[in-house]
Amino acid sequence: MRVVGIVVAVLGFGSLLAFNGDNHNFGLMKWASGHQPVAGMAVGVLGLVLAGIAFLSRSGR
Repeated sequence: MRVVGIVVAVLGFGSLLAFNGDNHNFGLMKWASGHQPVAGMAVGVLGLVLAGIAFLSRSGR
């Protein structure tokens, strides 16, 4: 789950950086082109939360 979280964070924040007002986006983030930059931030934060939860659940063992 940690890897999934990192991939989601990279996609979200990467699409935020790639978006320059001309609706350029990653292929998996095309659905959010009308909602950038907020969607990129939200997906990136969601990925960080997933990675954090996976890290904390693994460190508790």
